[in-house]
Amino acid sequence: MKQFVLGASVSALVSILGGTPLLTELFRASQSLAQTTVEPVLVFENERIKAWSLTLEPGESTPQHTHYLDEIVVCLESSKLRLTTSGPDSDGQSVQPKNGEVFMPKVKGVTHVLTNTGATRYKQISIELK
Repeated sequence: MKQFVLGASVSALVSILGGTPLLTELFRASQSLAQTTVEPVLVFENERIKAWSLTLEPGESTPQHTHYLDEIVVCLESSKLRLTTSGPDSDGQSVQPKNGEVFMPKVKGVTHVLTNTGATRYKQISIELK
């Protein structure tokens, strides 16, 4: 019943306010609330390495990306993460690195999305080895 009332209310607003611009704004708003993607920031590069900073607030994700290099990750702030790969096994894997943990994930050649599914901010520095 609530869905019917909501639908009727939206329909009435659309007919009163003129339709298309309102629908466009409503669609944009629902997309922005669905999930926010965050790009890592390049903080250093030379002929041997690239260093990236990544901060994910709860609910934020990286865009789907592919790693072409091996990397070392330093966890600065811990949270629960979900790694979702493309392909038949796209359910994903949950991990939670510890604050200060340094690790070398097997990501070379992997295409995935990293999502913060925890209740706290996640922050890392990753160092790609050229």
